[in-house]
Amino acid sequence: MLGRDKKSASSGASASQDYRNHTLIAPSAKVTGDIEFTGGLHVQGTVEGNISVGKDGGRLVIGETGVVKGEIQVPQVVINGHVEGDVHATENLELAEKASVEGNVYYLMIEMVMGARVNGKLVRLDDERRNLPAPEKTADKPAAAKEAAADNS
Repeated sequence: MLGRDKKSASSGASASQDYRNHTLIAPSAKVTGDIEFTGGLHVQGTVEGNISVGKDGGRLVIGETGVVKGEIQVPQVVINGHVEGDVHATENLELAEKASVEGNVYYLMIEMVMGARVNGKLVRLDDERRNLPAPEKTADKPAAAKEAAADNS
């Protein structure tokens, strides 16, 4: 047993995979105040406050009965409940069938299942896309080209 424990400790298992670092907020629980965690946090109850992750990283899962009223800043997020506030997922975000987000969503990678709802902006965290011209500017160019073509006829 001792050798086995050494091997798993030295293999660099991340905090999100360590079952001892998972926290559950039960459906009947209500937490008021900001939460900072590492490992895994599974919200099935209500959280009134911001949720962020510590330096070791982590994964947030908001279950079907979960409600978060505040800003979320976690690298890996799975939502199947209700969120009132902005969501910042710097690695990946999964919006499950019953997800409902009232706020802006900032993501690097996103998976959105049919039935999920977002009432806000979807903003991809990608430097290349931030430097593109606004859609109004690119839409004027084809219209101007059509007018020029019509004038030449």
